[in-house]
Amino acid sequence: MPSWSNILKRIAAGEVEKAPPHVTALNLYAGKLTVIEPGRIRYDWPVDQQYMNPVAIFGGYLATLADQTCSFALMTMLKDDQNFTTSDLQMHFFRPVTEGILACEGHVVNVSKTQAYVEATFTNADGKIALKARAVERIIPA
Repeated sequence: MPSWSNILKRIAAGEVEKAPPHVTALNLYAGKLTVIEPGRIRYDWPVDQQYMNPVAIFGGYLATLADQTCSFALMTMLKDDQNFTTSDLQMHFFRPVTEGILACEGHVVNVSKTQAYVEATFTNADGKIALKARAVERIIPA
């Protein structure tokens, strides 16, 4: 089983050689994991123009970042004999993301034996909320 704290430390250090293929394909380690605390993380993502639709970053890509943000937050709370998968992800977009650094913060709201409820808030360089996400994560015992 994975050592969640070691995985987060490797991510924060930029060591992604053992990352799953989708991480490289979607360039999910472009940002920097700057805060790792029990139940909370912060991930600073430099807005990448390659993910733009005609006016803003594609919402599906932002949903991918939200899923990653919620997952990272949950990883701070899991035991090494547990695994997880996202069973529900809801997105609420407030303003377009077009440039700068997007601060992605994840917070574990509740965790039980079988599931966790996690929220993510993305803030633009002006300090305004660009989007919020809510995820339900199914916890899978070893």
